[in-house]
Amino acid sequence: MKNKHHPIMLWLSRILAGAGAALLIACGAIAYAQTVEKAETSQQAREPESELERAKAIVAKPGENKPSKPETGRTWGVYSTTSTLELGYRFVDAKGSVDRYLSDVNVRDGFRVLESSVDMRARPGTGLLFDYLHADVNNAGGDQSQNFALRMDKTRWYRFDSSVRRFNYYRSLGPNFALGFRDYDLRQQVSDFNLRLFPQRAVRINAGYGRSMAKGRYNPTYSFQRDIFQLFGDTRWEANDYRLGMDATYRKWDFNVEQLYRNFRNDPEITSRPGGDLGFNPTDNGRVTALDRVTPQRSRALVTRASVRGNIADRLHIVVRGLHDDERMRAAYNEVASGRDNNGVTVVSNTLLLTGQGGIIERPSNRVDVGLSYDINRHLTVNNTFGYNSFRIAGDTEILTTTVRQPATGPQTTAISRVQATGYITDLEAYTNTLELNMNWGRKFSANLGWRAMQRDVTIASRYFTATSNPSATNPRIREEEESIGTHAFIGGMRVRPTSATSFMLDVEKGQNNNSFVRINPLDYTRVRVRAQVQATDKLGFSGTFTSLDRTNPTPQVQNDSNSRSYTVAVNWEPKSRVWIDAGYDYHDLYATGNILYTLNVNGVNQRLSGNSLYYARINSLYANTRFGLTNRLDLLMVYYYIMDRGAPAVSLGPNDVVNSYPLRRHNPEARLAYRFTNNVTGNLSYRHYSYNERDFFVQDYRSNILTTSLRFTF
Repeated sequence: MKNKHHPIMLWLSRILAGAGAALLIACGAIAYAQTVEKAETSQQAREPESELERAKAIVAKPGENKPSKPETGRTWGVYSTTSTLELGYRFVDAKGSVDRYLSDVNVRDGFRVLESSVDMRARPGTGLLFDYLHADVNNAGGDQSQNFALRMDKTRWYRFDSSVRRFNYYRSLGPNFALGFRDYDLRQQVSDFNLRLFPQRAVRINAGYGRSMAKGRYNPTYSFQRDIFQLFGDTRWEANDYRLGMDATYRKWDFNVEQLYRNFRNDPEITSRPGGDLGFNPTDNGRVTALDRVTPQRSRALVTRASVRGNIADRLHIVVRGLHDDERMRAAYNEVASGRDNNGVTVVSNTLLLTGQGGIIERPSNRVDVGLSYDINRHLTVNNTFGYNSFRIAGDTEILTTTVRQPATGPQTTAISRVQATGYITDLEAYTNTLELNMNWGRKFSANLGWRAMQRDVTIASRYFTATSNPSATNPRIREEEESIGTHAFIGGMRVRPTSATSFMLDVEKGQNNNSFVRINPLDYTRVRVRAQVQATDKLGFSGTFTSLDRTNPTPQVQNDSNSRSYTVAVNWEPKSRVWIDAGYDYHDLYATGNILYTLNVNGVNQRLSGNSLYYARINSLYANTRFGLTNRLDLLMVYYYIMDRGAPAVSLGPNDVVNSYPLRRHNPEARLAYRFTNNVTGNLSYRHYSYNERDFFVQDYRSNILTTSLRFTF
């Protein structure tokens, strides 16, 4: 990325800033889109009409009047075809914290294939090798997200879908998270290929392959001699999935079975030595002068899935799904470090090694869901869904640590310790049942009432010992813990459409849930969501949503509460095809508190203190997405997004209480001019601005301007 000024960008920014301010005053509320570069122009909004004209031309009989020539695309034999190609170049000017900019936006200079697509359609059964083909390429050439997709199908013979997604993932947490450590700069790719044979027949064969991988730089943390150090290394991991299955339909019953095999490997490597790194606490004596670490991981999994769905009787319906996963992983670990301990003694070597069967882990799991539905009459239905979930993590661990020290005077000393755990098991079984009554009176009114119950049993057991100096000595101990928790929750809701232009929705859920593996009581929670939609005219619509979630931990020693409120309003206005505005406003309010115990050094004495941790988030955001057809050939597309977190209000605090918040502002206006030279060629000039400000950590602030020029060809 080039951090320099582009004069044309400064000139364009002034013009678009004035236009943006005028639009804000005119519209009041503004709309948001992911990027203005992908917004539809007036011509693109009319492309379905062109597609319809091409379809009429294909099915027209000899002697019939041909339909009018469409704006874009053409007919080729039995196919209606459309092709697009958009080539462009990005100019980037970024100031301030480049690391934060790359973490948030990660757009860089360079040539791009912004879009390339081919679409070919024929009447079912008339194509030679395929009846439908669609290929897409988006943002190829180095953008933070690149997409490649291909779909082909031939009626009654096959359907093939594939996609490849590439991501440039950059993360720099800065000084306000994780001590500024744990950064990543990875290149990731996710690929999926799926083939279905005989898609319209009673028996269908499914085959697929998927691959996920990532490689690049990462900076893990390392704990050594009571200090924390940042390491520098490279990582590469990949997972390969192979799938084969079958779908079948017999007398209105649907059957599915699939077998998946997954192979995973991870090879992180520390490639550089800190060389006397001072660590997080530069005033202590701990130092790391060299580190070699090898931690390869290998795993394989066999996953079997099956389902059946059908009608036991005219009014009684059933769905059964099951999954069994047999997973095994081996994680080797070999580490050698040297440096200086906290007392200033030279550490010649500190070796940590997994020995014997250490690092071999097995994780079998099962899941079964059974759903029954009974139609009492055409307005009332009773549903019952039962779920069973279990997994077991089992393995043996043996860690051998050897530390060699060289004091300033006297001989070297060697300390050996061994920790071994055998028969280590984490066992979970969970049962969930949801009973629900659904009421439906056409499109005017529907409602549901239900009760959800869950029972969860957790067992943690192991036989382990520790030994020092004499690694052959043992002092075995048996550890076993069991926990059994039951929770209940009420669920209900209703949807009302008093007129065809208005609809209202209400969902309520109140009860308990528990997903943790620590000995705390289930959380009490209440969730309410209300949504309203009003279509004032054919061209003007409004919507609004309110969501409330309250959670309370009833454990007296914890006293952890969290409350959140969310308000959203939006408007959509399309007075004519050349004018479109989608705008809205969001407000999110979050408050959480909990008891904390911490140690604070006061005048050289460590004091153990008890207080409360308070967290606040008060987020306001405006967003807009607009399109204006200034002339038959010129479109102005504008996007605006603004977010502000006000952080914590002024509150009364106890002497040991701590307040946390993350006040910031993020401002993101975008604009694009699209000029249609001909029906087949469109020129684009787009501008994006990002400004980011943190109230308490200004070193992370940045400003960036992105100018993109492109030509789009449509055939």
